[in-house]
Amino acid sequence: MESGWKWDRLDPFEQQVAELLLEGKSNAAICEEVFRSRARVQDCIKRIVIKTETDSTRSAIVLLAEERETSSLLHVLDQASDGVVIVQDSLLKFVNSAMAKLLGYAAQDMTDVPFAEFLVPESRDAQSKEYAQRLAGDQFPGRYMTLVLCKTGEVKKLAVTSGGMVRFKGRPALMGIAVESR
Repeated sequence: MESGWKWDRLDPFEQQVAELLLEGKSNAAICEEVFRSRARVQDCIKRIVIKTETDSTRSAIVLLAEERETSSLLHVLDQASDGVVIVQDSLLKFVNSAMAKLLGYAAQDMTDVPFAEFLVPESRDAQSKEYAQRLAGDQFPGRYMTLVLCKTGEVKKLAVTSGGMVRFKGRPALMGIAVESR
């Protein structure tokens, strides 16, 4: 997965201990499987708490479990035949292979780019305003049409279905599912 995720901050021993914590293993059981030293296990758990930027072992476990679920979900979404995006802070934070292919880009070239850059110029302001309103909880139709710009400059009409509000890396985001409309 991408850097910046808490799992990526952990060294291999910390990841092994975190895995065991997620399985519900006690410190004594972790000592038997990994270190043999209760002090080393406790030190490793402290480092996990620090690296996950949480305030307790329980919070670190919850965060790491959420990240694992998100990572699994993103893997599934990447296999979808429809285009899928997750937008957070007006930036595309996840773009699946189908969406990237539809627009002629590599998914990594679209990630962390403002979603409005892929819209035709005349609809950018309105769609950006709707994005903010959706985040604020305002109700909008669950399906709408939009015009997007492909890498080649071609304009395509997409039917977008709102996947609604989701949590991405612990923060609110919006998911959209799109197919080309002919």
